[in-house]
Amino acid sequence: DPLWSRGLGDVYKRQVQELVNRNVEFRVCNNTLESRKIDKKDVIPEATIVPSGVAEVARLQIQEGYAYIKP
Repeated sequence: DPLWSRGLGDVYKRQVQELVNRNVEFRVCNNTLESRKIDKKDVIPEATIVPSGVAEVARLQIQEGYAYIKP
């Protein structure tokens, strides 16, 4: 069973669903999954796995007008 279905994700399940209902999208970096040896099945089903998180942020900035703000 994936981690999110074994109770570990229950703490966040409602919060994730509330954000999805507000059109928030979750993206997960495949490079990070591979380097940390995390199985893709352990990613929440609401998330989209992208090849590279850094490249995805750059794409969102260039193609879709997003801005990355670092606190």
